[in-house]
Amino acid sequence: MPKTKSQSFEANMTRLEEIVHSLEDGSVPLEEAMKLFQEGTALVGSCGKLLDEAELQIVKLTAGPDGSIQEVPFENAELN
Repeated sequence: MPKTKSQSFEANMTRLEEIVHSLEDGSVPLEEAMKLFQEGTALVGSCGKLLDEAELQIVKLTAGPDGSIQEVPFENAELN
């Protein structure tokens, strides 16, 4: 199953798990194992990019000085 840009994080992780299982069981020929390894490497990169993009969108809602709710970027939010 070739990776497409429109696949979700979950679909990419499912495919990555399939690749890992195939490589771990050792039943695939070397040439196919190399192709699977390359596909897996690409999937790891894609998943990492999706996680980075998601992290940028995370905000923490906090009470402002007047009691109203403010959105604070995740990296600047204090973890309580």
